Amino acid sequence: MASVTERLSRARLRPAAGEVPVLETTWLSVLADGSERPVSRVAALIQAAQTALRRGEVSECLAVLAQQRAAAADDPAALVWALTASSVCRCVFGLLGQARTDLAEARQACHHAAPLLAEPFWQFTETVCRWLGGSWAAAQAGAASLDANQVSAFPAALAGTVIALRVELLRGLGLPRESRRLAGRLAAAGPAEMSAWAQAGLDTDDGRPADALRRLADVCDVGTRSVYRTALPLVLHRMAEAAFSCGDQDVTSYAATALAGLDQAAPLNEILSGLARAYASRDPEPARRALQQAEAAGAGTLAAEALTVLGRIGDEPATTLAAAHAAWQRVGAPARAYAVAAAMRAAGFSAPVTKVTGAPHVRVGGPVTLTARERSVALLVHEGRTNQQIARALDISVKTVEAYLTRLYRKTTCSSRVGLAVAVTERRLQFGESDD
Repeated sequence: MASVTERLSRARLRPAAGEVPVLETTWLSVLADGSERPVSRVAALIQAAQTALRRGEVSECLAVLAQQRAAAADDPAALVWALTASSVCRCVFGLLGQARTDLAEARQACHHAAPLLAEPFWQFTETVCRWLGGSWAAAQAGAASLDANQVSAFPAALAGTVIALRVELLRGLGLPRESRRLAGRLAAAGPAEMSAWAQAGLDTDDGRPADALRRLADVCDVGTRSVYRTALPLVLHRMAEAAFSCGDQDVTSYAATALAGLDQAAPLNEILSGLARAYASRDPEPARRALQQAEAAGAGTLAAEALTVLGRIGDEPATTLAAAHAAWQRVGAPARAYAVAAAMRAAGFSAPVTKVTGAPHVRVGGPVTLTARERSVALLVHEGRTNQQIARALDISVKTVEAYLTRLYRKTTCSSRVGLAVAVTERRLQFGESDD
């Protein structure tokens, strides 16, 4: 069997110029009918943006997004789709502020009522922004809702990305059993890059970094499959992280060099590139710059990653690891905080106690039955809504929402919003017909 280094030496990171990824967007083909209607022109440009996205061509994708916004002009339907496509592409590039702005404008154009076909794309943008922004419980709830309620218009590549993201989020939330159960769907879901990234995280958790590296090396080569190079930065960063843990300098350096060769117009690419360079060189400066960029972008998850890297390479580790621990706690990823605390203790530093509660439980004796109003509150929590948003949706006060949540936690024995969301996802609650 070829070593990881040998596999990487043969890997072709980019598809050839004439290789066009297969796009699963039949509805866009219908809209892009070749006419001069704004919605037709926008649909054709969205297809071009999708192709650039899947090839990892960030600058090209951003240029197309600017063109489609101009093509939409004042046409309401075209504008909604231009803004929706822009929000999806920008969030995966780490342009979180602009992605949220595009999403808000799309909602305003629809008077906050999402068209059926646009709703999953809006949820996807929200979920990725919450993940990178540092709200993991809300991101998991949103991803679970999106995974359970997909429509045919949602591309398979994004659907598979949601599954991979859920695996990652559940790992960080300290729910390994749920994460591994969900991982069984990764191979069939695709894209291969996202599946490998998520599965490699589980390999690392199981103490098998060598397996993680082999898995990641395999998907670096585009081969003959339909590619999703947008995920390559995540793959290469995880490779640098695992190789650093193994003491494999060659693979760490490969990952850092490959990341530096990607289009740095995406903040995600630039930040992860800096972190990989820090791993490869043990120079803290690239990680410090990455930390500043992450904080400026409002990317709490990437800021926590940067602090973790600084601690691991020995840059004032007592201080930076403590800061990393606090950052992961703020993100809502107790398992990641626990790993940092373990690294602190291994280095001889005092470490805070981190509780990883694991899977939430419901009371023994069968599923809990909820009233109709309790059901509504639970489902909105599952969607990642805040108390204020739930209050507006149900036309009740925030204090009433808080009272319902107190009752839900007592009845279900869930101790948090994420626990309640997971209970809904796993159908551990029964919904009655009576109201309050």
